[in-house]
Amino acid sequence: MEIIFAMLIRGGLSFLVGVMLGFVSLALFSSIIPPDWVGRLNMITVAVGVSTGLAVFLSWFKPESSRRVIVVGFILAFGLAILGSLTGYFIADATAAEVRNDRLISRGSATTSAIWVFAVCGATLLSTAFSGLYYGFRLWRYHEV
Repeated sequence: MEIIFAMLIRGGLSFLVGVMLGFVSLALFSSIIPPDWVGRLNMITVAVGVSTGLAVFLSWFKPESSRRVIVVGFILAFGLAILGSLTGYFIADATAAEVRNDRLISRGSATTSAIWVFAVCGATLLSTAFSGLYYGFRLWRYHEV
């Protein structure tokens, strides 16, 4: 039973903190203005992925684990968070012609969706799911709580 509680607590913490840090990095990096919209949107997407990856990695981090386990967890958390953020960005179909001002980035309009809901949730869900699967396997196979 303690295995189930450990997975639920770490998974829930990972998801909640990941969403929170994703939206915090969105708010911080959306004020930086590169010369073109595409550069700005790409920079925000990567920043959301990195901050979400940090939250997920710290939620599943266990300092007593071996270095190999920590490195695999790091790669899973950060790599999949950035991949999830980019996937959410492309699913929302945001291009420079469709996104014309800050209001459309956060709330959307009739022609463009709110792309950051997709980016933050995509990063958080993908990173949390696969990091949880990895640590769940380690928990089942090696009984690491």
